[in-house]
Amino acid sequence: MGYTRYWTRTDKLITKEYIDAINKIIADCRNRGITIRNGHGEGNPIIEEDKIIFNGNRDKDLDHETFYITNNEDELNEWQFCKTARKPYDYAVRLALEEAEKCGLVTKVSDDGENNEIISDEDYLNDIPPFTQP
Repeated sequence: MGYTRYWTRTDKLITKEYIDAINKIIADCRNRGITIRNGHGEGNPIIEEDKIIFNGNRDKDLDHETFYITNNEDELNEWQFCKTARKPYDYAVRLALEEAEKCGLVTKVSDDGENNEIISDEDYLNDIPPFTQP
């Protein structure tokens, strides 16, 4: 499966408000049984004043492409995407993009077809149907 999320990065820099939102998203994922790791799918996600980088859990093959938003000048005002293959961490990517749009960090958020599914790592691995958020 090649499910992908798309956006255009603006020239606005990451704010404390966005970092706080990301920390809440990561905590929400943890509570739902979704493991969020760093860009390589290992260790902890990277949540810093100039970059947000995360992926799914590589140990269980729940990682795919890395989600990142940085203050790197080469990436500002650029079209970007993240293929999640509908793995559990897609929930965190969706929420991170919603918050980024609210904070003005991104515009033109889209995807390969609405995906409001929320599925824990364990349920995904056991092929249990996801909960669909209204």
